[in-house]
Amino acid sequence: MEEAAWPSAAIGPSLRSNPWEGIQSAVTRQTSEGKPEGGFVPEQRLTVAQAIEGYTLGAAFCRPPRKNEGSVEIGKLADLIILSQNIFDIKPNRIGATKVVTTNLWVGG
Repeated sequence: MEEAAWPSAAIGPSLRSNPWEGIQSAVTRQTSEGKPEGGFVPEQRLTVAQAIEGYTLGAAFCRPPRKNEGSVEIGKLADLIILSQNIFDIKPNRIGATKVVTTNLWVGG
């Protein structure tokens, strides 16, 4: 993770329990209603990739060390999710509408 990156889901104008709303907020620096125009402290916007890293690797970093979790590598545990839309290819203000279509737990990497 980058030196200035945040190590979990502590992001944006408000902390959200829905990760897609949280990622949208981190990328746009706005509420789900699009406020404030231009974003709150817009120079602190993250890319979609940085926001996802914060929710995955960053969140794993904040927990007690577990050698078999935290990144996609051979031998590590992983959850696979299929989303309703590609959050890298849509307008950032639509990320919060993302739904999980299915989830599968990969055991043992």
